[in-house]
Amino acid sequence: MIRFSSAFSHIFYSIVTVLAGVFLFAGCTGYGFTISFDQVNGLKETDPVMFEETRVGQVKKITYTKDAVFLVSVEIAGQFSDCATEDSRFFIGQGPDEMAGKAVIIEQARTGGTKIPADAVVDGSPASPAAAAAASMDEMWQSLGKKMADMMAQIETIPETEEYQAMKDAMAELEQKLKDSGQKMSDTLKNDVLPLLEEKIKALSDSLRQQGKENKADDLEKDFGRLQDI
Repeated sequence: MIRFSSAFSHIFYSIVTVLAGVFLFAGCTGYGFTISFDQVNGLKETDPVMFEETRVGQVKKITYTKDAVFLVSVEIAGQFSDCATEDSRFFIGQGPDEMAGKAVIIEQARTGGTKIPADAVVDGSPASPAAAAAASMDEMWQSLGKKMADMMAQIETIPETEEYQAMKDAMAELEQKLKDSGQKMSDTLKNDVLPLLEEKIKALSDSLRQQGKENKADDLEKDFGRLQDI
């Protein structure tokens, strides 16, 4: 069996992708409209338009306006016209082959919407809504992680006489965050934050018991147990 090198495979796939675009529009009537982007991230004319991993059209022209906006004219093959509707979102992503550049990606919020009129101008997004949401969630996790780290550092520096109340306040705040957060964030807090907090609770509880303050030690352990059960 003949085996091709990785580089040859990429080149071969790129050629096939271009030929697919040629045959896609050969003998069929497409329709065009324009998408407005703030940036094009390396998108070029003749790059593909993709919908659900299928090439449905191509970029015909890119114009940079005096308003600092890129107008990307695309043509959609007639048989795929139902993918470009008022419920569609357009963004620039990776092409079907990583070495073949960029592509205009179409995502639909729901099917069956009104088709975008020919020659209309619609707004594009800089990135996939799903990717934007993921980035926002990552930022929130990083912020929360920093806040919890700062809180743990502060507990280290406070006098022992105040440590009990500070720990109770910290657990009360964390309990509320666990109740308000989604499942993925809740898992992150339980896996990353609670083990660190457990060490502090054990050390403080042991210290309280040595001082004869059994009730306070039991109270802290009870609060921590409630966190673990959320």
